[in-house]
Amino acid sequence: MAVLSQVREHMEIIGADGVHVGTVDKVEGNRIKMTKPDSGSHASHHHYLSEGLVAAVEDGKVRLSANGANAAFLEEEKGGEALGETSLFSWRNIGLGAAAAGVAAAAGALFFQRRKGGE
Repeated sequence: MAVLSQVREHMEIIGADGVHVGTVDKVEGNRIKMTKPDSGSHASHHHYLSEGLVAAVEDGKVRLSANGANAAFLEEEKGGEALGETSLFSWRNIGLGAAAAGVAAAAGALFFQRRKGGE
């Protein structure tokens, strides 16, 4: 694992595939704080990358172990949560709602089937 002490302000952050992921604003604790313009649709605030994603610091760049497309999904909010986890309509919450609806539908079908068979 690379040492974050080697990371400097304004270094380019690239994925394992060489794709631009962001630019270092600074290191905070065990995470890299990216500049706001590299935060995509969330450009109103900073995003962070965990130290565990850093494969190497070389040639003035921070190279991640994930490719560029995957690294975007691994960015974190300031509090450490994954992007979108604080929203009521996050994908995780939608998935939990869909799973609950599926369980309710299955239970209803079982109840209906038992009731019909008992008549």
